[in-house]
Parts: sequence; structure tokens; C-alpha cells
Amino acid sequence: MPDRNLAARRLLAVTEEELQRIVLDIHDGPVQNLFAALSQLTLLRAQMSEGVSSPNREVWLPVVNRTINLLEVSLKDIRDLLGVFRAPEFAQSGLAEIVEGFVVQHESLTSSAVTLEIASSIPEDVSLLAKIALCRILQEALANVRRHSGASTAMVNLSSDENKIILEIADHGRGFEPPPLTGPQATESQEHVGLRGMRERAALVGGTLFVESRVGEGTRVRVEVPTHE
Repeated sequence: MPDRNLAARRLLAVTEEELQRIVLDIHDGPVQNLFAALSQLTLLRAQMSEGVSSPNREVWLPVVNRTINLLEVSLKDIRDLLGVFRAPEFAQSGLAEIVEGFVVQHESLTSSAVTLEIASSIPEDVSLLAKIALCRILQEALANVRRHSGASTAMVNLSSDENKIILEIADHGRGFEPPPLTGPQATESQEHVGLRGMRERAALVGGTLFVESRVGEGTRVRVEVPTHE
């Protein structure tokens, strides 16, 4: 129990950092694009108010196209962020079904391909907390593939072994040197908040997270959690 209490306290701190990161993502992404689109529309209104009798297509059309593009990019960014908070029916759905749903969502939002393998041995009675932890780790790992790997494809494998569930997310992207996640040298760096969040989510349900990566050789995230609480 003390280990879980520690994991819970750490997860609260990580969640606060994640919220701050989301705020920055919104500010630096959609907000800036919407501000630019507003500036373009303001400029267009000023030109129209000058009393021009007929539209100057060569002048106005590029402005309109830039504005549409900025709004489309902003809308996509906002939809991506909202997708993170979409609450699936964890209690009513099986783990395999939920994992498949998250993979499909990732593909539709990012236009990237994910190879999904789900073992037929996945039990139906996986604990609610385990399902939540696994799916949030899956979300973060797939988001890292999109943000950092440079890979256009990923692999997800869900399997079971005796009394534990095993989830693996891998890519053949640029890779990196993973920081230590346990022990006295465990990273507290802001840039590793996602990795720490995955570690703490696994720890809260008695599971373990492994991250393997090498520069130029891709990354593999593996999490093992007990099937039941």
C-alpha cells in the first residue's frame, strides 16, 4: 500500500504538469493560429470597407485561402486535444474493444497506420483500474510516436500471460536515449512528464513499465499489469 500511495502522489504531480503542457499546446497552437486568422479577416474587412465597387479576386482570394487553412489547422489541433479526454465506456466494454477503439481514433486523427494484434486469450473480466491504466498508457505512447518518432506507422500488441496483461507499443522511428525511470537517478525533467505519467499509472495498479529505445532504431514501450486488482 505505501508504494501505491507514493505512486498516487507522484501521479497527481505528473497530472498537473500534463495540464500545464496542454495549456501551452493550446496557447502555442490553436490560439496562435486563430489569432492569425482573425488578423487576416480584419485585414480583409478593412479592404472591403475602403469602398471598392467590385471584389479584387487576385488580392482577396489568397487572404481567404490562408484564413481557411489556419482555421482548418486549428480545428484539427483542438479535435486532437479533445480526443485525449474522450471518456470511453471502460466499465461496460472489454479491454480488447477499448484498445481497438483508441487505435482507430489515433489513425483517424493522425492519418497514420497502426498494426494491431490482440490475442484471443484476453480475459473479459480485466479490472476497471487496469483497463483505465492500460488505455491511458496506450494514448500517451501513441501520442509520443506522433510527436517525436518521425514514424508514419506503429505497432500495438495486446496479450495475456497467466494473471497479467501485456501491452506493447513500438515504432521504427528515430528513437532516443531513455532516461532512468526508477531508482535514485529517476528523471524529474519536464520533457519526460509523459514517461513518468505512464510509469505511475502502471504502478498504481501494481504493474511495471519498460521503455526500450536506441537512436535510429525506434522505440518499444511495454507495460505489464495484473489482470485483477
